[in-house]
Amino acid sequence: MAGPRAALLPLVLQLTILAQVSVTGGGGVILREPPQLADIHDSGQQEPAHPLAPAGAPQEQGRLLEERLGRLEAQMIALREQNKELEARVRQLESCECRPPSAQCWGLGRAWPEGARWEPEPCTACVCREGAALCEPKPGLPRCRGCSHNGQAYRNGETFFPDACTTCHCLEGAITCTQKPCPREPCPEPGACCPDCEPGCPGGHRAGETWHPEPCVICTCQAGTMRCQGPSCSELNCLESYTPPGECCPVCRPGCEYEGHSYEDGASFLSNSNPCLQCSCLVSALPPLGPGPAPPYSTPAPTLGHTCCSFIPSRTFQDLLPVRFPSILALWPVPQGCQTPAHPVLSGSQPRAWLLLIALGALQSGLVRCMPVRCPPSSCPEPVPRPGHCCPTCQGCTEGGSHWEHGQEWTAPGDPCRICQCLEGHIQCRQRECASLCPYPARPLPGTCCPLCDGCFLNGREYRRGELVGSGDPCSHCRCANGSVQCEPLPCPPVPCRHPGRIPGQCCPVCDGCEYQGHQYQSEETFRLQESGRCIRCSCQAGEVSCEEQECPVAPCAMPASGPQLCPACVLDGEEFAEGVQWEPDGQPCTACSCHDGVPMCGAVLCSPALCQHPTQPPGSCCPSCESCTYHGQVYANGQNFTDADSPCHTCHCEEGTVRCSLVDCPPTTCARPQSRPGQCCPRCPDCILEEQVFVDGESFSHPRDPCQECQCREGHARCQPRVCPPAPCAHPLPGSCCQSNCNGCAFGGKEYPNGADFPHPSDPCRQCRCLGGSMQCLTRRCPPLPCPEPVLLPEECCPQCPAISSGCPRPGGGVPARHLEHFSLPEDPCHRCLCLDGSVSCQRLPCPPVPCAHPRQGPCCPSCDGCLYQGKEFASGERFPSPSASCHVCLCWEGSVRCEPRACAPAQCPFPDRGDCCPVCEGCEYLGETYLSSQEFPDPREPCNLCTCLGGFVTCGRQPCEPLGCSHPLTPAGHCCPTCQGCLYHGVTAAPGETLPDPLDPGCSLCTCQEGSVQCQKKPCPPALCPHPSPGPCFCPVCHSCFSQGQEHQDGEEFGGPPGSCEWCRCQAGRVSCARLPCPPLSCPLQVTEPGSCCPRCRGCLAGGEEHPEGSSWVDPQSPCSSCMCHDGVVTCARLQCVSSCARPHQGLNDCCPRCSDCEHEGRKYEPGESFQPGTDPCEVCICELQPEGPPSIQCHRRQCPSLVGCPTSQLLPPGPQHCCPTCAQALSNCTEGLLGSELAPPDPCYTCQCQDLTWLCVHRACPELSCPLSERHTPPGSCCPMCRECVVEAEGRRVADGESWQDPSNPCITCTCHGGHVECDLEECPALSCPQGWAKVTEAGRCCERCQAPAQSCAHQGRAVASGERWAVDVCTTCSCVAGTVRCQSQRCPPLSCGPDEAPALSPGSCCPRCLPRPASCMAFGDPHYRTFDGRLLHFQGSCSYVLAKDCRGGDFSVHVTNTNRGRRGVAWTQEVAVQLGDVAVGLLQGGAVTVDGRPVALPFLQEPLLYVELQRRTVILHAQPGLQVLWDGQSQVEVSVPGSYRGQMCGLCGNFNGFAQDDLQGPEGLLLPTEAAFGNSWQVPEGPGPSRPCFKGREVDPCKASGYRARREANARCGVLKSSPFSRCHAVVPPEPFFAACVYDLCACGPGSSADACLCDALEAYASHCRQAGVTPAWRGPTLCVVGCPLDRGFVFDECGPPCPRTCFNQHVPLGELAAHCVRPCVPGCQCPAGLVEHEAHCISPEACPPVQLTGDQPPRSLPSPGQ
Repeated sequence: MAGPRAALLPLVLQLTILAQVSVTGGGGVILREPPQLADIHDSGQQEPAHPLAPAGAPQEQGRLLEERLGRLEAQMIALREQNKELEARVRQLESCECRPPSAQCWGLGRAWPEGARWEPEPCTACVCREGAALCEPKPGLPRCRGCSHNGQAYRNGETFFPDACTTCHCLEGAITCTQKPCPREPCPEPGACCPDCEPGCPGGHRAGETWHPEPCVICTCQAGTMRCQGPSCSELNCLESYTPPGECCPVCRPGCEYEGHSYEDGASFLSNSNPCLQCSCLVSALPPLGPGPAPPYSTPAPTLGHTCCSFIPSRTFQDLLPVRFPSILALWPVPQGCQTPAHPVLSGSQPRAWLLLIALGALQSGLVRCMPVRCPPSSCPEPVPRPGHCCPTCQGCTEGGSHWEHGQEWTAPGDPCRICQCLEGHIQCRQRECASLCPYPARPLPGTCCPLCDGCFLNGREYRRGELVGSGDPCSHCRCANGSVQCEPLPCPPVPCRHPGRIPGQCCPVCDGCEYQGHQYQSEETFRLQESGRCIRCSCQAGEVSCEEQECPVAPCAMPASGPQLCPACVLDGEEFAEGVQWEPDGQPCTACSCHDGVPMCGAVLCSPALCQHPTQPPGSCCPSCESCTYHGQVYANGQNFTDADSPCHTCHCEEGTVRCSLVDCPPTTCARPQSRPGQCCPRCPDCILEEQVFVDGESFSHPRDPCQECQCREGHARCQPRVCPPAPCAHPLPGSCCQSNCNGCAFGGKEYPNGADFPHPSDPCRQCRCLGGSMQCLTRRCPPLPCPEPVLLPEECCPQCPAISSGCPRPGGGVPARHLEHFSLPEDPCHRCLCLDGSVSCQRLPCPPVPCAHPRQGPCCPSCDGCLYQGKEFASGERFPSPSASCHVCLCWEGSVRCEPRACAPAQCPFPDRGDCCPVCEGCEYLGETYLSSQEFPDPREPCNLCTCLGGFVTCGRQPCEPLGCSHPLTPAGHCCPTCQGCLYHGVTAAPGETLPDPLDPGCSLCTCQEGSVQCQKKPCPPALCPHPSPGPCFCPVCHSCFSQGQEHQDGEEFGGPPGSCEWCRCQAGRVSCARLPCPPLSCPLQVTEPGSCCPRCRGCLAGGEEHPEGSSWVDPQSPCSSCMCHDGVVTCARLQCVSSCARPHQGLNDCCPRCSDCEHEGRKYEPGESFQPGTDPCEVCICELQPEGPPSIQCHRRQCPSLVGCPTSQLLPPGPQHCCPTCAQALSNCTEGLLGSELAPPDPCYTCQCQDLTWLCVHRACPELSCPLSERHTPPGSCCPMCRECVVEAEGRRVADGESWQDPSNPCITCTCHGGHVECDLEECPALSCPQGWAKVTEAGRCCERCQAPAQSCAHQGRAVASGERWAVDVCTTCSCVAGTVRCQSQRCPPLSCGPDEAPALSPGSCCPRCLPRPASCMAFGDPHYRTFDGRLLHFQGSCSYVLAKDCRGGDFSVHVTNTNRGRRGVAWTQEVAVQLGDVAVGLLQGGAVTVDGRPVALPFLQEPLLYVELQRRTVILHAQPGLQVLWDGQSQVEVSVPGSYRGQMCGLCGNFNGFAQDDLQGPEGLLLPTEAAFGNSWQVPEGPGPSRPCFKGREVDPCKASGYRARREANARCGVLKSSPFSRCHAVVPPEPFFAACVYDLCACGPGSSADACLCDALEAYASHCRQAGVTPAWRGPTLCVVGCPLDRGFVFDECGPPCPRTCFNQHVPLGELAAHCVRPCVPGCQCPAGLVEHEAHCISPEACPPVQLTGDQPPRSLPSPGQ
């Protein structure tokens, strides 16, 4: 409180001194001025010598001085009392309370209490009654007496004109009149006083004439009277106005001048003298701050906050305002209630501060309003004030143990791309901007931010400069060059043809085809061309094109000679059309033409019937359309209203091409005889015509020629009467054109004055009057204060004067002598003040007050804080200068205080700036910790063979240049940058000087030697040839070729047989013959024989069952008539016949193994008995026409049997070739020897088992079980023989069962079936004999096979209610319970282990306990208002509020998910309201609050409808599982997530996209076209809403709610959504980029607006991002005590978990191991309430496992589909 009071006290004192006014009874004002400070110091010399005292009487003078000192002391005491009174008033103001206002009146610039009287002028007395001032003339005074003349009253001193030639004057009740002389010009009334003059006005103006005596005054002569009127200017409410050249009315001078500075209208600025004042320049014409102008002396006193205590009547300030500062009146009135945007309720220390600030503003300029600056709370413990700033700021910033000064910049640790700066205690960071100088810059160096152009980064890989870059184009050769990639085409060899073609996949043209006139042709292809009207036939032969002329076919088309064209074309009306083209002829919109074989064919266009009643055929179109309406020959636009021209009483409306009309409802008429005109429907009253102007019936208007008459039109006649003048709202209005009601000036004392004019009172020279809005304000003139105790009032004077009795004092240096008691300063010494006391002068040095600043400058006399003296130099206030003592610091002089701080540096515009004297500069470079001059070259610290150059803060590095060498194959030694000739590098091989090595290009024939860095190669010497006719061989050496054997010549390398019977094989090699015995292939058969004339043995056949079967033979197995055996390579293979059907209706006899087809006919061909054929494309299928014992021959078909390849390794298996059925082995098969008899061997085919019997392998095919699943779902695991299925299809029940799952037969509970790899195996349960105790009954429970003994009925307790004995219910899909004799018994199913592949994930089929593997799913989410994240990861914003397809199986139609959006009362944005899931004929609705409907009926959760649907409530999330693997999560408010398995990839459509792995094409509409905007995409998927009352819905538009809500809302949304990028989510940023969700969050908060809805929108956006994080494997802990809190029932033991186990522990599954429970849980984890570790959930409570009720787990039986108890 001390600060504001100390600052305010001097101003209050000054205003108090000026406001000490005492009002005397006579209306005079005496100002009493208290002694100044200097007066008190010189009080000993101020008292003049008494005129009666003799000179030289020191005793008398001392006595007089003592008296004067006593009086001064009394004045000081009085001053202290006044100061105490002022402080008491200030304290009273600060404790101001608001009370209902008491009635007060406003007059003479002050407030008057109820009943008070005052005189605004000498002849007027006013009294305050009930808040209104009532003023009347004062009776009884002669000088106030008025006059009466012809019934009109006139005030004293008023002049009036009773007629045109008479002037009268009222003076103290008497009227004196004088006649005007008759003029020679026209007179007003001829015959009245001047009978001989022409009618008119003085000055020669005739009646009715108008003229301008002055530029802004217009006069009119009316009835002999000259009426002149100045400009009608609106009242200005500004302090300074001016009249522009050529204008009549003044205007406010724009802008403000304050503290010597000019400001524009509306500008906001800080005061230069006090930075704690926020000032604004109001618009020039100030709006009234209080009520509008009111008559003087009747304005209620202004009130602040319901009277706001008693500071209004205080005379310390208020009486002064109209006298000293009349301009403050514009800012004074305060609206009642004291609270408007411009007038906050005053409390505490505000009233005086606010009042004085407005006063200051008014004193300076009158249009400046200043308010105190509110300082925000500081974020640091000890903020310090700064020069030039109002609010204390933080000195520096501290974070993580580091401290930075204000303005200091640094690079964020761990992120060189973030630059942080300390600004007033707050750390602000921004991304460093890097200049992009090349397209593929290399990644930045460690610890730096910006990429370099010294290398390339492309396709995720770094390349050095000059290194080869893979371009993906095999025909180009690319290298990295300074951050860019330069590519050159590969050189191609010349080709020996003129028109080589190009083959796809090859770079160079080849002669295997032709390229001719821009077209590619294959070799031997023939084509036709047309050139110059001739038809040319050409052919391509090995890159050469040969052509010959040919006659063109006759065609009705003219061939243009415009170069090569194809022949068939059409010409119509001189225009040519290509073959097959369709077109519309010009000017014939109803004709369609097409070109067929060169002939144009045209026909009429058939129009489909229009879907409206009044279609329009637009000009230039063929068919009518419904885009407008044609009605009675007129065309109307859709949506247009019109009147039927043929029936004017009908009003019509055109809508989508159909016109609908309705009768007009005529309004009632107000006249007796209304009229109807032709073409009009409704009768109406006749109009009036006056002075050739038409007026509507009932209209009121001014007479066109006489504005003083008011007229009204009634039934065709205009009735006029003189206008009634309202009472004027002011006391002295100017006469108007008709009425005396113009308050823009004053008529007073017989004269007219403009508004705002000041003039002396007509009858009282001591009063000054002012015209204010038509009312007069006359105040007694202010008299200056007098220094003498007894002033006198002279006659004819208004102010008293001091008698001139004292003598003056001569001034030093001459000049006018100083008067008695006058203070003056010496010209040569302004620091002393002198006083003249009756001829004697006393001078004293002016005392200097203490200065409140540290570095004041020396003023003319005293130290002053309007500048600074700092280290011997003077600086102006507000001046900045470099610190004389600290480099890189800038100092600010502010009001005598100096503040120095480090110089703020702008970010450098180069990546490697040098450290300048203070700031980084681009004049040099700092690179890897070293400093270099600009243009300086230096070795690269990272790569010693690179040379870098610094240029203006940029560093470029390149390979160091090397000197040219004189050798051809130099070598670069290790550790060197440049090659030398001390060694050789030749085609990748290094050699020492003088070393000889094989030629890398021809190692067999050449040797190379390294000599002084160059390699020289020579051919190896050839050995001599030992034959007569050598020929060139390897290395071009002569070799011998042919050989002679047995009289025949054989060429070199030729192989031939040896002598007959020798079993040898010979070869000719280099002229010599070498022979070797022919090797025999090993045979796998035990029975071998060598034929005569043969060298090697062969297999004789197979032994099976004691019989020998020849090689390759087949026979029927006697043990199994439908099995066939075959002998191959000594191995017997037996297998059951695999039948094939080749006809539609085969038949099978009793002894037939396969069904037969009657008649040996297949596909129209007859076959003879014994003839076989292949029925299809499978070479393993064979059909045979066989004779039958009875009837005609028939066809029997089966698959060929393949021999078993015993002992053949997998690597040696050869697949069958084309048109072959069986595989072969590349090596001999193993033999069944004596030592292997009885042993078994597994052949490559896992379906066979082989056994060694009778020295022959006997291989038997095993049979496979029948499978229940479709063929498309069967698969054979590697190494298995029989196919399997992942699940079984139970056809009787129409459902699927997972592998390993068991179930009961619904028709017979004694049969239990199990799924084994798609094969269903069923077992029959046998019941033991049952004996029950006395009184017990044998009962058979539903779903059980065997009877049991049941005690007398005893109920069980479940979830707080009684359950009847024998009742069964389902706890979940894995557990069913029943009440047995008062005990709850439960059956829980255990699932077999499940192992899914890398591209699979477990999924749950409705009704199944155990999951199955499906292709890995993808998910789509809608959240917020709303945003859609598609299956492929694209984020969309769409604001439609209708129903839309969210996700749909567009190929198979298995399911569709629709969403219905609502705008929740906010137009332009929307939220998801409900979700509809269609599964075949079943419709599921997910509604607000988690309610669920199935086919329109509400259902309780969990809900199961096998085999299609299972819906459950997990925490607060509804989860829907559907049969095709679909999963939908709904939070019951606005967030929905859809998950589909990967098998639907490429089949989806809707707002969630097409699920093809590419986010770029997600904006596909229903027609398959890419749409340009998200709004168009969203609207294209709109669908009709479901049954029920329709609601208004709006299509989505491209909206930006932040643009509509303004900058403040966007800034607040950015701040609140910043939590997404903060530390709670930091672990998630690496896996899910936060930027799209941050943008969606800001979008939502702008759309939601302020209030609690913004909190819900923020939580929706944060939860959506957290959900994606959880899917990516990161669970952020982001909720806080005040951020999106979720309440859990602590009394039941629950705690909140962001991602607890989705399948929690219960009393029914606590026996299942945790790993198994988690492995089979297919629900996603959702945030919600969980039981703490060690507790299990039971009936919505968390209890210890020991407290679970006695539950008997009676086996792993599957639960039945049973209702929950009570359903």
